[in-house]
Amino acid sequence: MTLFKNISQQQFINEVWQKKPLVFEQAFSDIAGLIDGNDLAGIACESDAESRIISGHDLNGEWQCQQGPFTAKDFAKLAENNWTLLVQGLDQWDDQVRTVLEQFNFLPKWRLEDIMASYAPPGGGVGPHFDYYDVFLIQASGTREWQLGQQCDHNTALQDNDQVKLLAKFDSQQTHQIHAGDMLYIPAGLAHWGAATTDDCITLSVGFRAPSHNEILIQSLELLIEQLSKQEHSDRYKDSPESIDSHPFKINQHIGKSLPALEVQAQTNISLTEQAFGRLVTEQRYVSDAEIQDWDANKLAQSLEDNPRCELIHDTSARFAFTESHLFVNGEAFEASEPFSKMVCSGLIERELNVGELRVVLTLLSEGSVQIKDSVKS
Repeated sequence: MTLFKNISQQQFINEVWQKKPLVFEQAFSDIAGLIDGNDLAGIACESDAESRIISGHDLNGEWQCQQGPFTAKDFAKLAENNWTLLVQGLDQWDDQVRTVLEQFNFLPKWRLEDIMASYAPPGGGVGPHFDYYDVFLIQASGTREWQLGQQCDHNTALQDNDQVKLLAKFDSQQTHQIHAGDMLYIPAGLAHWGAATTDDCITLSVGFRAPSHNEILIQSLELLIEQLSKQEHSDRYKDSPESIDSHPFKINQHIGKSLPALEVQAQTNISLTEQAFGRLVTEQRYVSDAEIQDWDANKLAQSLEDNPRCELIHDTSARFAFTESHLFVNGEAFEASEPFSKMVCSGLIERELNVGELRVVLTLLSEGSVQIKDSVKS
């Protein structure tokens, strides 16, 4: 299958994904009119929207960041150029924008974070920086010049700026003029710097969730501690003949074999690591005002018996993933078979459910993560 009119999905994954940047010309040729600056400004004035205005221009110039929500007076005070408005989670505010995410279904759904939108007059941008995650930059209107630089990591020097994380040095190696309908893919860690070249520059940024190894390890250890705390009796240290050293003050190397604290890595098995990862990548960043449907076990069981093909509607802010043994929804882990988890994630239940599966669906209904289609008010 062709990916954005340029290359096949498999070729992109094999040759480009997380390896090198790529420009997709007219990948979204019909995107004109999807969103405009007034729409973004309106959302940025909402109290529950996450928005920022970043102003600055040169590498070593003065860069500032102002957090929303904003007012009409805030926008009236802005200069004619060299600033940008950023609105996070635009897919939670606009149904049409949300459909853009469907173009990325060839990648894991649980990695997709959100769509951030930026509006900027000439010169506007967020400065030279890098991200720890992969990003697709879709030009919705106007034009933007992108400079691509060096590969960066946690050791890369940053400017002394508490408001904006900018690179101390930027080594421009490529330059691309991106027009409305074009898209630029940038792999994690690659330095980039975009600046608007027209007064109607709107860029949609499709970001991907990438938890750090530290975050995964910490979550795994928390799950392990939770497991150990449920044991009725805590094990105590015991000597072995080898651990009793000839010198009464020496803790020798054989002690470690008897200490649970030093065996944590071995005890944190692949199952716990998978659970930790599943919880992390499905944690909700945005929470919508989902409608809660009133169901009980008997009513739900009867409904599924009467309608063997039951459609579930996912809440727009809900996040789903599964492994062979667990279903993950919004940071929660449910013990579940893979066939059942697939049905919940696909939004279609096609068989009777056992007691445990009914309980999971009831929990999701009570939390507003899913709704049953036939029961949704039209």
